[in-house]
Amino acid sequence: MSPLRVAIDCRLMQHRKAGIANYTRRLIQALARQSAAGLEISALLDRRDSDTQWLAPQVRVLRAVTPAHHPYERVALAAELAVLSRTAGFDVLHSPDFITCDGPFKKVVTIHDLYFAEHPEVLDEDGARYYSRTRWSAQHADRIIAVSAFTERDIVRLLGVSQRKITVVHEAHDNPESRRVGLLRPPEQPYVLFVGTFEPRKNVATLMQALAQTSPEVRLIVVGESGWVESEPSVVARALGLHKRVHFAGRVGDDELDMLYRNARMLVLPSLSEGFGLTVLEAMCRSIPVICSDSGSLPEIAGDAAFLHAPRDARQLAAWITRLWNDPAERATLGERGMRRAAQFSWDLAAQQTLMVYRQA
Repeated sequence: MSPLRVAIDCRLMQHRKAGIANYTRRLIQALARQSAAGLEISALLDRRDSDTQWLAPQVRVLRAVTPAHHPYERVALAAELAVLSRTAGFDVLHSPDFITCDGPFKKVVTIHDLYFAEHPEVLDEDGARYYSRTRWSAQHADRIIAVSAFTERDIVRLLGVSQRKITVVHEAHDNPESRRVGLLRPPEQPYVLFVGTFEPRKNVATLMQALAQTSPEVRLIVVGESGWVESEPSVVARALGLHKRVHFAGRVGDDELDMLYRNARMLVLPSLSEGFGLTVLEAMCRSIPVICSDSGSLPEIAGDAAFLHAPRDARQLAAWITRLWNDPAERATLGERGMRRAAQFSWDLAAQQTLMVYRQA
């Protein structure tokens, strides 16, 4: 029986190393471990991308001239892949960044989140142009992977796609034990941690309002970089008199982020909507208690292992922060529940489920 040949579009990695690029990298690494699955994987890389050390030896590298999100990608990439599918040989194209293309192969797409479909103001001009093709892509795909049941419902509701061709495959956290623990010095004072890009749906303003209602000893470290913002979180913090209690760390490296997770008293994620909410699992797998909103996919991912609040309810959020800040036993209990919850998610499981999707395409 001939193997199933799958090409996975990794061109986004040339431009962005986080988010969807991380999802793609971890999925390919897990798929490569499915050694007895009758699967041949090719990674479609931007021709300028020299970072291939993360690829397992058995993963083939294909090169594309057309960059990710190029204005003429629809035509140029289709022409390239029509040739590559014949010369290099693959049966399925997996597009992890929402948009597939025409070609003589089966098409699988991953849709992470459709918040932008109802809130187009969160996209810049280039993003609006690229993601405007999401409906077309979903309708032309043979199979769709949704990263949560919440996203699956939005795909059906907003894109007019039959639920029958959608499969929910949850993402997973990285193994925290692979990090070099103890080499970085933690902050001297205890802190609450927030991790995420500054954009309106991350709801950082409500977090600041909640912080203002807690004891002056409660400090916050904010990790992330600007995306699209109505006002910088630092401006909000200063307006509320919190500038001495909030540290904006910006974007940090993987080892520093791991250190900040491990030493936080809690993670807070008050998002208005999340397609998955990976930071919840990243905290839980390190036994760090989590407070998050009850919006989007977050209740689905967190289960009973987090304190939930209505996203705009700064008073309730402040109450949860105060409760965990002052109660080590409560933090330990919630942290243990989080560890058990996080153990239910793994990249190997995601790879097995994704392989089933490829076979169904």
